[in-house]
Amino acid sequence: MKTPRRSLLSVLPALALLFAACGGPTAGNVAVVKTDQGDINISKAQFQRFFNASLSQAQQKELSKTTALEPPAFTACVTAKRKEIPEESQRKKTSDATLKKQCQEQYDTVRNQAMQQIINLDWIKAELDRRGIKVRKAEQALALNTTIKQSFGDQKGFQAFLKQSGMNADDIDLYVLGQQIGQQKIIAQIQAGLKDPTDTEVKRYFEEKKAQYVQPETRDLRLIKVADEATAKKVYDQLKAGGSWKALAKQYSSDDATKDNGGVVLGATADTQPPEFGGTVFKAKAGSLLEPVKTSLGWYVVRVQKVTAEKQPNFKELEPQLKQALQQENQQTAIDDFKNLFYARWGARTTCASGYDDLVACGGDAASTTPVKLPAPPGAGVPQFPKPKADPNAALQQLQQQGAAQQAPQGAATAGQ
Repeated sequence: MKTPRRSLLSVLPALALLFAACGGPTAGNVAVVKTDQGDINISKAQFQRFFNASLSQAQQKELSKTTALEPPAFTACVTAKRKEIPEESQRKKTSDATLKKQCQEQYDTVRNQAMQQIINLDWIKAELDRRGIKVRKAEQALALNTTIKQSFGDQKGFQAFLKQSGMNADDIDLYVLGQQIGQQKIIAQIQAGLKDPTDTEVKRYFEEKKAQYVQPETRDLRLIKVADEATAKKVYDQLKAGGSWKALAKQYSSDDATKDNGGVVLGATADTQPPEFGGTVFKAKAGSLLEPVKTSLGWYVVRVQKVTAEKQPNFKELEPQLKQALQQENQQTAIDDFKNLFYARWGARTTCASGYDDLVACGGDAASTTPVKLPAPPGAGVPQFPKPKADPNAALQQLQQQGAAQQAPQGAATAGQ
């Protein structure tokens, strides 16, 4: 027998040895999760149902129509794979050994997925008990009905799924408890145990993020883009003589964004314009008509209409959003810390029987597998603990967007010449 290894934390080796010493799976079981409330046994029958469901999903067929994966010969699988080769010449060239290897790989994948499904769902169940979180029968029944409606349409579709996948109602109950209810309740408990950020913490957070919310200098411009210097000088001379920006932009400009609105660009920042503007357009005073500027994109004739100075962020204005952002960041940190402990704790308390201890769930990194969601056979892979209701960075992104909205160049038309 082999006790799962976890490298996430180094604080539980003694615990792993303790529970391994208490005995592994009993006869008829493929794995056991040791909890303070008693053992959670994973029976061979349950493992076979999850194996069948994973096989059905992998082959995208109902269970009765799947190709059996029976080691070591994999006779049915090899025959089926040979029939799938379209060219007869290629079928003859492909050896049984090559096809057998493909069958072995699929078999290993399906076994790993099946064990990972059951173990991770049982871990969530055990964590709920450890935390004293109760799930009412009515609550679970409601979640099950919601799952049936969303994933299968109705009871008829649900029963068809059970028949096609090889799973039973108890397996789906376990899925609903773990994936649909348990994760959310655990996360809610973690979040409820966190304190709100203090004023000092919010102020420190502001100082750390301050540079991100400086609103850079912006300029309202009028510009006409042309292909060559001669045309640029011609346009410049006409503008200097009082020519119409609207008419000249429409006649000469190759800038599709501004040619029809008189060359207007509102709220331009240096990083949104050609680099050559940095030493020319963004050095000029408001009201200046610049001589033609050569850039890698072409020649520009530019007038600076208005200059809005750089604005430093104001703590009082941003305080509510910053507090929310810090709170969400703290929540996500707590969830990430919990996940590490979760895998380490239950990995140390889980033992697989001989013949199953080669599986990823029984000795590999549980966090490396990929989950499978209904209506496919439920829950392959690790528990997908959700983020807080709002993204930890959402408030910060909102603040950045508020500044960006004032900085982004716009092509809105304005009246006048």
